[in-house]
Amino acid sequence: MIEVSYIGCKTQTVKVGKGTIKIVLAEDSKSLNEVVVVGFGTQKKVNLTGAVGVATSKDIQGRPVSNALEALQGVIPGLNISNSSSGGELNSTKQFNVRGMATIGTGSTGSPLVLIDGMEGDISTLNPQDIESISVLKDAASSSIYGSRAPFGVILITTKEGKNGKTNVNYNNSFRFNSPLLLPKSMNSWEFVNYLNDVQSYTSPGTSYFDDEYVQHVYDYYTGKSDVVCITTSGIGDGHEKWGTATEGSETYANMDWVKEYYRSHAFSQEHNLSVNGGTDKLNYYVSANWADQGGYMRYGQEDYTRYTILGKVGSQLNKYVKLNYTSRWSRSDYERPTVMSGAFFDNLMRRAVPTLPKYDPNGYIMSDYNYIESLENGGRHNEQNDSYTNQFKVTITPLKNWNIIGEFNMRVDNNWTHEDSYPVYVHAADDPNYLFVSAYYGNGDKSRVSEYSYKATYLNSNVYTNYSLSLGKNNFAATAGMQVESFKDRYLSGSRNSLITNDLPVLDLTTDKTEESLGGKYQEWKTAGFFGRINYDYDSRYLAEVNLRYDGSSRFRASNRWVTSPSFSLGWNVAREKFWKPIEKYVNHFKVRYSYGQLANQNTTNWYPTYRTIYAGTANSSWLVNGAQFNTAGFPALISSKLTWEKVRSSNCGVDFGAFGNRLTGSFDYYVRKTMDMVGEGETLPAVLGASVPKTNNLSLKTYGWELTLAWRDQIKDFTYGVRVNISDDRTRILDYPNREGYINTYIPGEIVGKIYGLTTIGIAKTQEEMDAHLATTNQDQIDAGKWQAGDIMYKDIDGDGVITQGTTNGKLGDLKVIGNSSPRYRMGINLNAAWKGFDISMFWQGVLKRDYYFSPSGGQGAGEKGAVFWGATVGGRWESVFFKEHLDYWRDESSALGANPNAYYARPLFFTNKNRLTQTRYLQNAAYMRLKNLQLGYTFTQPWIQQAGIRSLRLFVTGENLLTITSLSKVLDPESLEVSKMKAGASYPLSKTFAFGLNVTF
Repeated sequence: MIEVSYIGCKTQTVKVGKGTIKIVLAEDSKSLNEVVVVGFGTQKKVNLTGAVGVATSKDIQGRPVSNALEALQGVIPGLNISNSSSGGELNSTKQFNVRGMATIGTGSTGSPLVLIDGMEGDISTLNPQDIESISVLKDAASSSIYGSRAPFGVILITTKEGKNGKTNVNYNNSFRFNSPLLLPKSMNSWEFVNYLNDVQSYTSPGTSYFDDEYVQHVYDYYTGKSDVVCITTSGIGDGHEKWGTATEGSETYANMDWVKEYYRSHAFSQEHNLSVNGGTDKLNYYVSANWADQGGYMRYGQEDYTRYTILGKVGSQLNKYVKLNYTSRWSRSDYERPTVMSGAFFDNLMRRAVPTLPKYDPNGYIMSDYNYIESLENGGRHNEQNDSYTNQFKVTITPLKNWNIIGEFNMRVDNNWTHEDSYPVYVHAADDPNYLFVSAYYGNGDKSRVSEYSYKATYLNSNVYTNYSLSLGKNNFAATAGMQVESFKDRYLSGSRNSLITNDLPVLDLTTDKTEESLGGKYQEWKTAGFFGRINYDYDSRYLAEVNLRYDGSSRFRASNRWVTSPSFSLGWNVAREKFWKPIEKYVNHFKVRYSYGQLANQNTTNWYPTYRTIYAGTANSSWLVNGAQFNTAGFPALISSKLTWEKVRSSNCGVDFGAFGNRLTGSFDYYVRKTMDMVGEGETLPAVLGASVPKTNNLSLKTYGWELTLAWRDQIKDFTYGVRVNISDDRTRILDYPNREGYINTYIPGEIVGKIYGLTTIGIAKTQEEMDAHLATTNQDQIDAGKWQAGDIMYKDIDGDGVITQGTTNGKLGDLKVIGNSSPRYRMGINLNAAWKGFDISMFWQGVLKRDYYFSPSGGQGAGEKGAVFWGATVGGRWESVFFKEHLDYWRDESSALGANPNAYYARPLFFTNKNRLTQTRYLQNAAYMRLKNLQLGYTFTQPWIQQAGIRSLRLFVTGENLLTITSLSKVLDPESLEVSKMKAGASYPLSKTFAFGLNVTF
């Protein structure tokens, strides 16, 4: 027997005999007849009229990532995934959207609805190995059947299930070696002191940050002429002395690279999966278990993240009429880290990573006043344990052929617990090491503290629906109708108290300080009900039509506005099935055009009760005393507009799908427009006699539009198969309505594209005072800064020709400002290359953003989300809002600097307390576009006879790498994928990872 296969044709097995064998390969239409999961059902891919993106388990197979969402980045066009609040921290999550900006309404959220086997869930809790397929419903026609819970798309995840046949046991693993993707290089001590002295002399001429004696001490230690790392000064009380000074450590002379000291160069992680599946026509089953463990980069203080998942699925065909399905899924994540790694820790760490601060004092003790080592090691632990448990029951009754009645009950219970304890960290006195005092880096005086947080959420969902299909000749009909009910309740309880009796058992019962304690808790709930229907029609799979209708009610709205209708329709034409297409069918065998339109409403808000007046109540928090004590307070509820109603979303989509050369070449193109209307915004200003804040109203609207293109080629040359898949998408958002009649450029402007960067035009850096004076003779820059403009400062271009550099505040009076860029990501791309030959396989996946501008905040970075300091070095906030990396040494200086002249520098003179050289301008506008080799994988599948003889059905070994190469012109101080990290301050966050891994996949 021989097996003959070819891309685009059906595989055939032929018996070998004498003589010539003639084999005629038939076209394989499998790719067109593939079943795609859609809302409350499935459809053949060839008959789809909506915009649906699909990924399978093969697309994420073997990726050394911590969760499934990471593996989907760049795989499906229009599904945009980026880093969120925590950067690369072990418990970090991704943020994602479908087709760009969704809403700017107060409290509104624009995330897509995620359904796992038909029930809302968190994709990050899934074991990636359990995923069978992922469908992304992008347009209103596809997602409207889910109504107000899915105005901005749906992600449908289907997990694996049992298959008929013998029991299959699969085990696979992955052993991973991670390293920080990007860590900035620190200045050495000699560079640091001279950099600061230059900044100080530029800021305040005639002064220096360090005196000559201190600089000499640093130089002597740096060059090895001295081993004196610090001297003592008094000032800690009780007549004792400490090393260095209390504020700056300016009597320390070390040469430390604190970035390398705090971060390890490698961290190990591993993942193991075991699954069992099989079944018969009457009963099938699938059971899997997963364990993944990931270590962190911090050299001091253990970090660890562990995930456990168990999935069980059973399907039973009780008789010819009734089928039962049951799914149970449990996931747990345990995360542990030092308590000090909270809030602005990474910002503080970078700002305090000064090279002159030593690790040890001369007596050999950790200098806890100048570094975080003791705080990381002994300052307390933060522990999180999050459990999610789901049960899903499904019964399918088939009273007649092609008629199904389905009932589903889904339940999910989330239990999250967080414990945190913190302890004072001590410093050894210089004159008496046995005398200890509390480190200035500990923020709770000399008291220990324990905090507990407990959260529980219960989600219940019932679906009852029926579907029926009927064929009358070439006319095919299908209908679905049903109802859906959801209930979500959550509650939390928190408490904290100071002064532990013993550190060995950090619980609230063993704390004693009743004056420093807190207690909090509340519960919330919402409910929805919806009725839905869908009708499909196709004539000979040639002319296609679909109509959807959803009627939704939400507890978040009052009775008068509680219910809303969401209609949609879509049309399709399989042009390649027409007779006039026959002459080119052998070249282009599939060609379909699609159009869809629909309207949905949005009930997803962070405000649980947006249309209800709620009263704030406080406990013993009055600002005055009665009988020597504070008393409870209550706040008068804010005004709510009686006209407040649903946010509504209208979207249209037109698309083309094609296949050519026997489906070796396939592709699709979509263009879409989505309008979000009646978003909640600030009401118009009313007279002060109102005596309260103006109520919010539905007065905002925007339009997001864009396109998506996917092209794929696959072919086979004898034993060699290969494939290429490229996808690219783009979206832009225009504000239609916003209360900004004046056109202030620091907020949204009606009619304008979102993301515009307004800035000045840079002529250059004045290399000499004469050059600056010549510039100032024609251009007055005093409105930017009235101080003296000197050599090394920026020369700005007079755009409006009035001889004065001005920065306007409105789009009608910009002064010398102009649009210099746009911060929105454009042209998101994914490229997948794969090949296989005689058991060997290789794949390469690239992901990137081809166009994006970015400007680092001139203000430095103390505000949440600011990233300026990491780029600028010295900032307007002074020494303690600045950081010191090698990149910052490329600044203008003349011969008077100890670091030597640098007239052709990238950075202008660094200055404290003024932004004159850091104003948003063309010189420092960053090109944040990038392409990244996300994954490279090489594998070998054994096919030799000894495999079967050993009882092994298949065995594959693989090596793989993640984030191996990045092509970008962005400044090297920050990774292009860290621009979205919202919790970042001063540009400091936990680094992302580069990963090398190896493993095996074996089936028995």
